[in-house]
Amino acid sequence: MRMWKAIYIVMFIFTLTYPIVAYANSSWHWVTYSPKKILPYAVIITLLIETVGIKTLGKINNWSKTLAVVTLANMMSFIFPYFERALRHRATAGEFIWAWKSAFDSGPYYMIMLGYLLLTLVFEIPIVYYFLKKYAKNTRNLLYTIVSVNIITTLCVFIMERIISQGQWRKETMLCFSWSKGGLS
Repeated sequence: MRMWKAIYIVMFIFTLTYPIVAYANSSWHWVTYSPKKILPYAVIITLLIETVGIKTLGKINNWSKTLAVVTLANMMSFIFPYFERALRHRATAGEFIWAWKSAFDSGPYYMIMLGYLLLTLVFEIPIVYYFLKKYAKNTRNLLYTIVSVNIITTLCVFIMERIISQGQWRKETMLCFSWSKGGLS
């Protein structure tokens, strides 16, 4: 229980230390190209790091089971935002297949930020822990390992995304305030 309190305190401190600027009705624009082009590399690196980390640090004896469960959990955490968005697009797209295509074609949902990490943890912790706890020598160690490797892989993909694909907020949709002699403008 102490470990979770420490994790929440650290996350709270990071939130206060590194606030995110919110832009009203804004959208991200990739200047070079979308990071979807590096997605296969990100998937391979993520699966490799998470599988090896959970297998070795979590002390799981079954490689194939670990790889299968980690792959399933990653697929679920990646697909869920698109599925949820496809359900919202169904009203205008008609059939689900067109809503699904629309969900993938619109919006920068593949953009690594704090929300992506939280979504990853919400999906992957229960799935990986549930399926692998019977193979672990220490279930608490397994839980900490799952959280740790997911934070590490999300940070790695975030860094890859920002180095390889350059982007910016679209200026025409930003809500900017500046203080001048005449007041807020």
